[in-house]
Amino acid sequence: MITVRREKWIDCIDQIMPLCLQVFDLEEAKFTGLQLDFDTDMYIESEEFGFFHCLVMREDGRPIGFHWIVISPMPRHKGKNHAHTDAIFVDPEHRIHSKRLLEFSEQYIKTRADFWTLANLRAEDRKPMWERKGFKPIETIMFKKL
Repeated sequence: MITVRREKWIDCIDQIMPLCLQVFDLEEAKFTGLQLDFDTDMYIESEEFGFFHCLVMREDGRPIGFHWIVISPMPRHKGKNHAHTDAIFVDPEHRIHSKRLLEFSEQYIKTRADFWTLANLRAEDRKPMWERKGFKPIETIMFKKL
């Protein structure tokens, strides 16, 4: 049975760590040259303040995907909220279920934000899929190591 629901980050991070490492290794690890080193206090605090949202997809209780979302007010647009995907990933063996995570995520975000942005990884270019889902490319995200 496939389920998707919001979970507390601290309660599930140990279980989803193998997935986190997979997505980190796609691009960020090579570029930054850093190890994955979560600021646990910051995740907990941002979740308590309602900014950070951790959605987890499970198959028979085992994590197979996750979506981390940061939702915040838009200072340029009073009364509007912006959702930004920090990370979204489904284990390659379970990609057949990706649609379920995306549909759940969109419904979840619609009740909390007016806009949703995400970065399309160059290593796993899914631009055509995101465009079919209604996303429009408006900017190119640039990243510089200092």
